[in-house]
Amino acid sequence: MNNTNFGFYTNIIYTMKLTSIEERKAKLLKFKIPELFLNNTGEIDELEFVVMEPKASYFYFPTMAHFTIFSNFEITPIFDCGDTFYTLFESNTISKIVYFSLEEDKIYKDYGLNWNLLIMDVLWSYFDLVIEEDNSLELFCSVGEKIGFPYSEKLFEQLNITSDEISAKMHDQEKWKKEVAKILQIL
Repeated sequence: MNNTNFGFYTNIIYTMKLTSIEERKAKLLKFKIPELFLNNTGEIDELEFVVMEPKASYFYFPTMAHFTIFSNFEITPIFDCGDTFYTLFESNTISKIVYFSLEEDKIYKDYGLNWNLLIMDVLWSYFDLVIEEDNSLELFCSVGEKIGFPYSEKLFEQLNITSDEISAKMHDQEKWKKEVAKILQIL
């Protein structure tokens, strides 16, 4: 008798609940998202490709039920940035803001529930995009004001450094971001 084990493949689908578009705003406000940020998502020209309405989230997330990062969470989209997503993950025991990509079943960054850290990253991205074109403190602060970030001027001072200093700090950008967050007193 041939004792061959053929093995069986089981396609696991994890439990994930997607907050409806209609309930999204109330859910995020419950978790203390700055209302100005929420109301201006997808509305600020300077952040056109950085903070987009979560349309792609509502299109892709239902097709991504096999992602283990979604396991047993209610998912509330915050905003999209191309094929990356910023989302509130909520369960009975954990609530956190996360950043991940369509490409991998992996959380790239966990913000806890610190909205200021998330918004700092948004402004940091904006600074990286426009600093070569216009290093205006006023423009930077006006964008920060539109998204409800009261630390824009201090953040600008921390980022508006020489290219040599930037090169040195870019070797460990996450460490640099933590240092800046501590200086801004948001960490």
